Amino acid sequence: MDNHSLPTEQPISSEVSSQGEPSTTKTTTTTAKKRDLVAKVVLPEPEDDTDDEGAQAEEQAAEEEDFLADFPDDTPELELVHCKIRSLAPLRLARFAPHLRKLCLRQNLISHLDPEVFATLTNLEELDFYDNKIKNLDGSLEKLTDLSTLDLSFNLLRAVPSDVKHLTSLETIYFVQNKITKISGLESCTNLTSVELGGNRIRTIENLDQLVNLKELWLGKNKISKLENLCTLKNLRILSIQSNRITKLEGLEELESLEELYISHNGLTKLEGLDKNLKLTTLDVGSNFIPEIENISHLSELEELWMSSNKIPTLQTLTPHLGHLASLTTLYLEGNPCQTSDMSGYRRKIILALPQLSQIDAT
Repeated sequence: MDNHSLPTEQPISSEVSSQGEPSTTKTTTTTAKKRDLVAKVVLPEPEDDTDDEGAQAEEQAAEEEDFLADFPDDTPELELVHCKIRSLAPLRLARFAPHLRKLCLRQNLISHLDPEVFATLTNLEELDFYDNKIKNLDGSLEKLTDLSTLDLSFNLLRAVPSDVKHLTSLETIYFVQNKITKISGLESCTNLTSVELGGNRIRTIENLDQLVNLKELWLGKNKISKLENLCTLKNLRILSIQSNRITKLEGLEELESLEELYISHNGLTKLEGLDKNLKLTTLDVGSNFIPEIENISHLSELEELWMSSNKIPTLQTLTPHLGHLASLTTLYLEGNPCQTSDMSGYRRKIILALPQLSQIDAT
């Protein structure tokens, strides 16, 4: 299972489409009373025969246009998606400052954020720059101390922006699919409950000790080789670390609240290290090198077990290890030798061994 393509992962995210494709939609929830005050601007796609000169003229017009001219000053949410915006100055955002709570500028061409533009937008709670060309923030967001959600996924960041340390109200960050090499700068953001850093260049899990309220940590598609430095995250419910370089299942002893663990597409050779994780409901260890189902018979709340494409040769261990798990409803074992060597009897044997299942593989 790839990060964000499986039982996932993504909240409002961003969280990475593992295929690296930016999502084009994001659901916006608002009260019925405010719905008519949400400014939504989405430019139509250009026709196929649009020539280069015409396209350039269109982009020039977009840079000069105030898309928001017709919207009242008390608009609480602004969404300008795929509008070819390069500069925020023509939008005159300052006039919305007293009432603006959410600003969405997804899929534009923004590379620079002017601190003067955001200096007045101190009531912002959600800010979304998904799929732009931002390399750094240059202190532009430091005054947004009420910000609870920040999405900078699919940009060109090489580090967690230094602005973040000032945003102590942050609860959710999406920094998916950038070029970030190190987890840093989050120490003061102790209200964070969800951190998404999938699709970056991170090699080490570190500097998360202060995030004691964290419930979700998404680190898929990085270069991480070891599960470590997680011991203070006692409230963590979801850990996704798919498509990394991990060879041993370890370091999870303190995560007694963990409910979902996604660690497919790594280098695991043994199912182990889950003695204290009694609340696990979903365990995904697909596409590893595990030769045996073992050391999980104590996971009485387990509902879904994903072990496709490993090295399991036989189904003989199903009953002793999984037969008594009454909550288990889903089992994926396809792509193991136990399936490929017994195509005709494989499903029947699983049904006989585990009658409580309602889902076996994808069919």
